[in-house]
Amino acid sequence: MVAVAAVATGLGACASGSGSTDAADGGLTPLRVGVLPYLDYHLFYVAHEMGFDKELGYDMSFTKYPLEPNETQSLARGDIDIAQGAIGSLVSQLPSQQDLRVFLSLSQYKGFAFVVREDSGLKTYQEYFDELGDADAAREAVVAEMVGKSLLTTESSYRATIAGLMDEGGKNYDDLNVQNFAEASQGAAAFIQGTGDIYLGAVAQTVKLVDQMEGYEVLIQDEEMGAPGLWYSNAYVTQGYLDENYQQLIDVTAIWYRTARYVAENPDEAYPIILKTLNPDTASNLTVDDLKSQIPDTTYFPTAEEAQELTFNDDTEMSWKKLTDYQFEQAEALGTDLSGITSDEFIVQDEIFDEFMADDKLQDYVNADF
Repeated sequence: MVAVAAVATGLGACASGSGSTDAADGGLTPLRVGVLPYLDYHLFYVAHEMGFDKELGYDMSFTKYPLEPNETQSLARGDIDIAQGAIGSLVSQLPSQQDLRVFLSLSQYKGFAFVVREDSGLKTYQEYFDELGDADAAREAVVAEMVGKSLLTTESSYRATIAGLMDEGGKNYDDLNVQNFAEASQGAAAFIQGTGDIYLGAVAQTVKLVDQMEGYEVLIQDEEMGAPGLWYSNAYVTQGYLDENYQQLIDVTAIWYRTARYVAENPDEAYPIILKTLNPDTASNLTVDDLKSQIPDTTYFPTAEEAQELTFNDDTEMSWKKLTDYQFEQAEALGTDLSGITSDEFIVQDEIFDEFMADDKLQDYVNADF
């Protein structure tokens, strides 16, 4: 680690970002990062504990938030520098906060699962697919039987996903009786106590219900839902912060991808760091083996090369642009006024990613030995 730190500090001193300038003066630039209680947003903890932030002249600190709106308020006040959240959850905030700018794609979340009790009387997508032999027909059948049922969820995170699934089956959001909870763990607790017919929430709660408890099963999940089953988690700032700290955000991109590489190559060392904060944040008792079953199956942290091939490739089904266009369409269909901003203004990560990939020193930093 000592040799790597020496190399990386040298890289930072040569760069033009504020963190690099302070590093050259012997100090570290503080970076205040918001964190949500989901696996998607816990890798910067690994970056900080491993010292990857310090290698480029930064010192990360963290503030926890239950949901994106709370985090965005702090970001707007200047309480934090960088926030983390899902594009689908941020879009609904744009009418009142048009200066939000997504600068980094963190992960693809593939953990959408509508959970029911095994004795609910509802047939699952898999049962319908086995019976009908057609994905669209199976999806429509599931949606039809969801009509009138009570769904426990966190609307700020999952409203667009729910609306998208209902639309895929030819129904409307209002065809469900949606019960909103401030946090995913609260909705899961109510569901366990017998409230509601269906639950949709975070991976930790879904794993707890389906894998760690008896009597629950998945109704429909992920790609079974069609386009609504795809989701990206990201990091974002304000336009003012972007203007003043552009190079810094390129550095943060490098820190992220060095961390993603470390997590992929060293899960037995990285996962315990994640669990130190993830378990208390989600009221769970996940183990390293549990994370191995989730990463990359439900939460996918691509390396820089994988992101270039998939996330930032407009020709793939995993292109973030296709998913963002879908989120904008769903938000507008639900009455969100997005006339004052376009998706290209909202998402600035392409340019930053390209500059990061073109920077040979940052590439050396990302790929240096651990």
